[in-house]
Amino acid sequence: MNKAMRLLMSALGLASALAWWGCHSSPAAASKPSLKISQIDLGKAIQVSLPQPKSILQPVSFRTADGKTGWVLRIPGGRPIATPAYADGLIFVGGGYGSNEFYAFDADSGALRWKVPTGDDGPTAAVVEDGYVAFNTESCTIFVVDEKTGKIVWKKWLGDPLMSQPAIYKGQIFMAYPGGQRAKPNAEGTHRLASMDLKTGTNRWEQVISSDVISAPVISDGKVYATCFDGTSYAFEVDTGKLLWKKENSGTTAPVISKGQVITSQKQTEGGNSYEGLVRMDAVHGDQKDRVPLTKKAAKYLDEGKGGGVGVSSQQATSLDSSVGFANAPQSAELGKASKNVGVNTVVGGWAYQGSRAVVSKGKVLNSQGVHLHSVDATSGKIAWQAEMKGAGVKDDSQLFSPPASGRDYLYLTGSLGHMISVRQSDGQVGFSYALGQAMAFQPVLANGNVYAGTTNGLVICLRTQNKDADGWYEWGGNAQHNKTF
Repeated sequence: MNKAMRLLMSALGLASALAWWGCHSSPAAASKPSLKISQIDLGKAIQVSLPQPKSILQPVSFRTADGKTGWVLRIPGGRPIATPAYADGLIFVGGGYGSNEFYAFDADSGALRWKVPTGDDGPTAAVVEDGYVAFNTESCTIFVVDEKTGKIVWKKWLGDPLMSQPAIYKGQIFMAYPGGQRAKPNAEGTHRLASMDLKTGTNRWEQVISSDVISAPVISDGKVYATCFDGTSYAFEVDTGKLLWKKENSGTTAPVISKGQVITSQKQTEGGNSYEGLVRMDAVHGDQKDRVPLTKKAAKYLDEGKGGGVGVSSQQATSLDSSVGFANAPQSAELGKASKNVGVNTVVGGWAYQGSRAVVSKGKVLNSQGVHLHSVDATSGKIAWQAEMKGAGVKDDSQLFSPPASGRDYLYLTGSLGHMISVRQSDGQVGFSYALGQAMAFQPVLANGNVYAGTTNGLVICLRTQNKDADGWYEWGGNAQHNKTF
């Protein structure tokens, strides 16, 4: 027998042994059992009939069947309301997409404290730091106002439209805008990410980016991160604006940064079908750790032209865009890129889009993705638990809830079918579940045991949870850097 034949016989022997092992090994050794997905029945939510305020900007109290209380007020115009912001006993909220006013209300009672006419329409969610409240309008201008009085400190025209919101860090304010309207765009990208002095508005630096930023820039450890609507992710130095890395990785949400990792959601397309899931990236170099998204599931809401799963209906979106002069979206919105990556095809859709953005708490990454909730170990990538929403109106191809706000022990979610729920972070069990009958598109905030949320038809709702856990999540993303973690 020659050497080649001996090698062949040896290989055949090894193959036979492996085949025997596959047939005789225990089922546990052959494959790991699949993780059980628990169910949350939204049909069991407590029905809450919110009172109709008789006058605009006048809060009206309500009580739930299980003894909780709250208030609701109506803002003029009946438009979609972005995430409120909380500071020093006040709630700050824009009048909605198409509105020309911005407001401050007493956080406890809902009483109006001040309002600011913006001149431009579509105030975004605000950020608050060092006594300053910063927000921008969709139609072109960034504002910084005094927290106590609402007096305008400075404002600056940036470009139209502005679909994201600002971030604040150490006396700097960061904002994305369509740079082609201020300077001729170069081949690298049509938009800019700028750093400005918080007190004066003086430009510190600006960098070219590929399109508008999803939700907001995110600040952590002296770096500013951003995911653009075309799926490109960036990291810059806060002080100098130096580009640290750029990755074209089909990102679908603003990132969250924790312990050297950038965590975002990613779209993958297979056989013409869209899928989405969480991925982890190295914060220093942007290298992706997960070849396959950790929570990969079908995501038809991200199909091109499908609207991105935002809580604003397609009919309402078309009407709202027309009301602010967008019979057709302006070229500067770059909605072709947004539609291809996340399905967003209207300006109000980009203004409201947040995707399945995660929070990080106690070493776990938690998000609402489609009709599922996930908890994933941030270090190992192992799924700790999953929950699936059931009930009338729940569709498999929808993004049901906006990104969760996080307490230390519970997640708090608001959704497009009008539900406000809390879920225990350790195991996915429901804390409370209310059917408010009012669609909500944006992430809520948490302060002093209260949950604050805006609806898509101009209401601001405060629910007193009677639980101190509902605290510390004071603006979209938790803080002015949009990167609150526990």
